[in-house]
Amino acid sequence: MKALVTGASSGIGRELVKLLCSEKDNTVIGVARSEKALMELKEGFKECFIPVPADLSRMSGVDTVVREVREKLGELDLLVNNAGFGLYKKILEHTDEELLSMTMVNFITPILLTKKLLNIMKPGSTVVYVITAGVYVLLDDLPVYGATKTALHYAVNIIRRELEEKGIHVLTVYPGAVVTPFHEKAGYKIEKGVKPEEVARAILEGVKKKKKEVYTPAYLSIAKILTPLMIHVKGPIQTRKQ
Repeated sequence: MKALVTGASSGIGRELVKLLCSEKDNTVIGVARSEKALMELKEGFKECFIPVPADLSRMSGVDTVVREVREKLGELDLLVNNAGFGLYKKILEHTDEELLSMTMVNFITPILLTKKLLNIMKPGSTVVYVITAGVYVLLDDLPVYGATKTALHYAVNIIRRELEEKGIHVLTVYPGAVVTPFHEKAGYKIEKGVKPEEVARAILEGVKKKKKEVYTPAYLSIAKILTPLMIHVKGPIQTRKQ
């Protein structure tokens, strides 16, 4: 399998790279801004892993990734749009750059990568979009993150039909709070949540079984029922039953 994983330097993306590279005959391109973190990951998977440092908040970064995938892999069986970031602050307190960067990374870049790599993906290939269970509620403390991920959720439900016409499968992933550097970088420290390796395993299982949706933990699928209510939620989505 030839795969591309964005957000590969930590959290879900890093764990997914490890899983893919633990299997035979896989080649994985991992994308992140931190070249150091990518090179550290490569130390453990020299034959499987190809690091591509790129800033996916910039069009130049997207173009770099597309070029590297075409040159290094030639074709693509699995595209995992995992990169994303958020900030714990009010919408009107975000800087212009934060608003633009978050919209690009969380919403526009996954669509651009799908569009630009589509012609090297054969029927039977899979595109994964890591979204968030937070699209079913109002994330008061992560409002721009929630808005951009909701936009991706909306678009992907349409893209799914467009790609199915080409024989390409789409898997959407809806995690709750995951214990990764995401929250600390966003300005909030969480103590409870699902482990990134659990999400990575669920994604890989979903890819192999051609699932349409994956929720981690599984009980978060009930969030779909709450959509019309648009419940306000403070802090991250709870991932442990009380």
